[in-house]
Amino acid sequence: MRNGSEMKSDIASAILLEKIIRDTYVRKSSGEIQPLQWSILRYLERAPELHRTITWIARFLAITHAPVIRAVNTLHKRGLVAQKDNPDDARSKILSLTEEGLESLKSDPILGVVQRMQTLPERERLQLRKTIRALAMNPENGVTRQ
Repeated sequence: MRNGSEMKSDIASAILLEKIIRDTYVRKSSGEIQPLQWSILRYLERAPELHRTITWIARFLAITHAPVIRAVNTLHKRGLVAQKDNPDDARSKILSLTEEGLESLKSDPILGVVQRMQTLPERERLQLRKTIRALAMNPENGVTRQ
């Protein structure tokens, strides 16, 4: 069990981590690509074709289908995402990035976080990667739900 001082420091660190990510998305107007939409574009760039569906995206992002559907529809209307029939499931579509979608990833705000990470000494950067992976791969470790 951590003492009160350690807990306060951990909370402060978690708040700073949240601030770093929030500050990453400086363009917040409705006409801009929103954080969830960026996450979808990044996912589509890296996922194998058969995993580029609403269900897989929602599962990966750990959210319900509805916000993913809304975000994908917006991305589709903006010409960043294309859809085609899924040969394995007539109820779903396979999504892909258009050329414009690929081009937009060159200005992905998360690259600013990457640049900040790259300013760290290599040892600290490697430890940060290891820590982030540990947190992401074991999100429920030690967490109690109310």
